[in-house]
Amino acid sequence: MNCRSTVRRFDGDTSDTLHTAIVVHGALGLRFFAYAVTDKGTGRYVDASRAPAITIAWVPQEKVRDETSSVPEIDAALASPDHVPLLVLPSLVSAQGYRSDGGHEFPTVIIKGTPMVLAIRVERIAAGTHGQLTFGWEDPPCR
Repeated sequence: MNCRSTVRRFDGDTSDTLHTAIVVHGALGLRFFAYAVTDKGTGRYVDASRAPAITIAWVPQEKVRDETSSVPEIDAALASPDHVPLLVLPSLVSAQGYRSDGGHEFPTVIIKGTPMVLAIRVERIAAGTHGQLTFGWEDPPCR
């Protein structure tokens, strides 16, 4: 059962990159994540020729302290061997997608008693496009 979601939006006319983090507070697991990029003029999904690169990974909390972490902090955490990748998608491959847990949630990764942080990097966002990443979480009260 999905009990809460987290959304991160991006706009190619504002910036060609998005660096963000999600600190997991009490969620038992990640049930799904989805991404979609649309053309701002038509509202239609863009094809792969305008798809950004997307990286989503669990990273140690000492590398990315909170959701306001800087671009260099997120890049350094993703460059470190101490991360657990969920999605590494090069640009020009896919502008929309969905990954499900298949009935067994992607576990919230905990190292030394501290939950890891979900780090997200979207690069080469095309001008005239905008998009969204959606993450569905399972919380303890939902069981």
